[in-house]
Amino acid sequence: MEEISKKREKNMDDTALTHELIHLLSHSRHDWMNKLQLIKGNLTLKKYDRVFEIIDEVVIEAQHESKLSNLKIPRFAYDLLTFNWTAHSLTLEYEVIGEVRDLSAYDEKLVILARKLFRIFDDSVSEGSENHLTFTLQTDGPDGSLVIYLDFHGVFTKLTGFEELHQSDEDFYQIKRLDVSDRECLAEIHIKSCGF
Repeated sequence: MEEISKKREKNMDDTALTHELIHLLSHSRHDWMNKLQLIKGNLTLKKYDRVFEIIDEVVIEAQHESKLSNLKIPRFAYDLLTFNWTAHSLTLEYEVIGEVRDLSAYDEKLVILARKLFRIFDDSVSEGSENHLTFTLQTDGPDGSLVIYLDFHGVFTKLTGFEELHQSDEDFYQIKRLDVSDRECLAEIHIKSCGF
C-alpha cells in the first residue's frame, strides 16, 4: 500500500512539474514571438537600423540569461527570469557582469533579498506609470564579493519601504549606496561572503 502511495505522489509531482514547464515554455515562446514581431514590423517599415538594434538587444539579453543560468543559483535565476511574466507594477531587466562561477551557497540569500526588494518596489511605485528596474549582479566585486546594483526610473508614491530596508540591514548584506527620489533609485548592495 505504501508503495502505491509513493508512486501516486511521484506521478502528482511529475504532473505538476510538467504543467509548470509547459507554462514557462508558453511565456518564453510569447516573449520570442513579441521580439520577432518587432523585427518583422521594422523590416516592413524598412527601418533596418532599428532591426539591427533589436537583434543586438536580443543577443545581449540572451547572454545575460545564459550567465545567470550558469551561476548555480536556480531559485534566484527563476525569480529573475520569470519576474515579468507575473503581475507587477514595474518591468525588470537584469544583467550579470563578471565571471561565471558557482554561487550555489548564495542562492537562498539572494532569493530572500531579491523578493524583499521586489516587494518594496511593487508597494512603492505608481501603478499607472512606466516603471523600470535594472537589476545588475556583479560576480567579481571587491575581494571577490557579490554586488547588486539597482537602477530604477519611474514614479514612486511612497518611500517608506526603502527606509525600512536601510534600517533592517540584514547580516548577509550591506547597503553601500541608496539614493532615492520620487522618480529614481540607485542602490549598491554588497552580499557578504558565504565562505568561499
